Amino acid sequence: MCANKTNNDMPKRLYKRSDGRSPNWHIRLTAPTEIRHLLPSDEHEIRRSLRTPDRKKALAVAARVEAKFLQQWETLRATLRGATPDLALQTVGLTESLITQIVGARLVSWSDTDRIERIEQEGLDDESLLEIEQHCAETDAAMRSILAQGQRSSHWESAVENILEWCVDLGYRVDTTDPFFPQLVRDFATVEKQAQAIIRQRNAGETLAFPVPELDQSCLSEMQAEYTTHKGGKVGRKMFTTNLSIWQRFVEFCGDVPLDTVTPGLVYRFLDDRLHADQQPWSADYALGRAKNTLKEFFGLARTLGLMTVPNPVLGLEIQPTLSPEQAEARKKPRFPYSGTQLNALFASDWYDPTSSKFTGTMRQDLAARYWAPLICLFHGLRVREVVQLHSHDIASVEGVLLMKIQVDLTGTESGKGAGRKLKTASTLRTVPVHPTLVRLGFAEFVDTVRQRHDIGAPLFPSAVPNPDGKTPMWGRAYEQAFLRHLHKRLGFGPGFGNHSFRHTVEDNIRDIQLLEGLWPAGLSQFYTGRKLPRDADKLLLRLQGSEIDYGKGYNPLHMVEHIQRIRFEKVTLPPAFTTWLAEQPVTDPQLLLRNQSRHRHAPVAAKRASQRGA
Repeated sequence: MCANKTNNDMPKRLYKRSDGRSPNWHIRLTAPTEIRHLLPSDEHEIRRSLRTPDRKKALAVAARVEAKFLQQWETLRATLRGATPDLALQTVGLTESLITQIVGARLVSWSDTDRIERIEQEGLDDESLLEIEQHCAETDAAMRSILAQGQRSSHWESAVENILEWCVDLGYRVDTTDPFFPQLVRDFATVEKQAQAIIRQRNAGETLAFPVPELDQSCLSEMQAEYTTHKGGKVGRKMFTTNLSIWQRFVEFCGDVPLDTVTPGLVYRFLDDRLHADQQPWSADYALGRAKNTLKEFFGLARTLGLMTVPNPVLGLEIQPTLSPEQAEARKKPRFPYSGTQLNALFASDWYDPTSSKFTGTMRQDLAARYWAPLICLFHGLRVREVVQLHSHDIASVEGVLLMKIQVDLTGTESGKGAGRKLKTASTLRTVPVHPTLVRLGFAEFVDTVRQRHDIGAPLFPSAVPNPDGKTPMWGRAYEQAFLRHLHKRLGFGPGFGNHSFRHTVEDNIRDIQLLEGLWPAGLSQFYTGRKLPRDADKLLLRLQGSEIDYGKGYNPLHMVEHIQRIRFEKVTLPPAFTTWLAEQPVTDPQLLLRNQSRHRHAPVAAKRASQRGA
């Protein structure tokens, strides 16, 4: 139809009412398929009176009306493209499969346009029918010329321009130098000629149907392997497996349907279902943040690889499912600071009884982890993975000040051939003075005993060493799980309390110190706890921090002691000094040390096995 003369020509028809109620001409415009999901349903088709019975005047008015809507629709197109510039409009390599998708979509477009004009609207008058016949004849002649003469055809350049614009409409930017581009032009010309032949027969009253293109449609499940190739090993395992899990849930919800059949409505229903699920419903932040972004990434990858031709359905979500304020609050997973009463309960509990029989496995064998890990976190605000990864070479005395270095380097250490250390962000890397309270409790002497047992750098807490033969080796898993069980099952601490609570506790303490004793130098508290920016609660109390935090190595730890020593918990009864607390119990069970040494000796073999499993 005239709808497809060029990319910007929309189905435009001048007509008069068949009931004779008005002598004036009217215009009918149909919005492009790719942006209809962005428009209200009553704007998919535009009908307007041109307020004149004179056809020449009507044509002039129609041109202005058409220009108005074309501009609006083109703005929506630009918005749709601009939402994913890196994915939707990057140049893609043509394949036979992608060419099938492109020309098949063209045939479907002709079928939809013809159905709308002949059946869903008021039909075609004689003048419109004549226009269509003329266009069909011109298109047929042009396509035959291209098929016969190739690039020497006088119609080649206009056809190429039309093809490139059609590909952009579908979200693909293709290069005319692509080896498969001549094939795309020939297949496109074949489909155009076929469509015009069918339309001409329909104009003659025949009931010939458009063929249904046999599109090689990729299904949702295929994206798991593609995403694994795209992201596997390039992001943290937890992020990778979580994203795959979200996608698998989406596949289970939708069924393994073709990618091209997924609509914004289907994405909406999936997110809404997860928000209101009876079992383990998602929070609004997770569903509309992490999950929604994951789906967008998967569909963006599918489009980039040429596995789908329709717009990214996540970008078509004009509204999102919601929860009531009460539901949203109930879904949150808060992290609370410890109160003085809770800290006293912890330090008086079995966790701090070296002779307690309630602990089994490594937490019974590694009293150093039981004693020092919570205390270090309380006075330093360390994340759980930071404290359990500490090694003896991370602790050093400089000019009489004991320093702690939070780092990942294990070169030349006992753990050098095992599982590597990981930290959350770059701002986590830091060197700070060990809090004076920990020094008074005997931390320096404890580190010396580790150095005496090992000639080179070694873990402070042997129970934290991951099994290199494990599927996902992680430092300190045993400690983390045992500590959480103790808090929740033995001490009765509710949800929101765990190792991270120490972090909030020390940060609240620092905030109170500054409120009562004056502000610290800008950014010092963040540097100490490994944060780049202050929490919202601290922004009113801390001076504005300049861009200097992005440069250099941070504060000189030797100059931080004066401030750090002000961190104190006066209403908390701490355990006795480490050597007194041990009550002649061994710091670490010898069997645990032997097991770790064996792991280190066989680490290369374990790594090879892990590599073979991955392969």
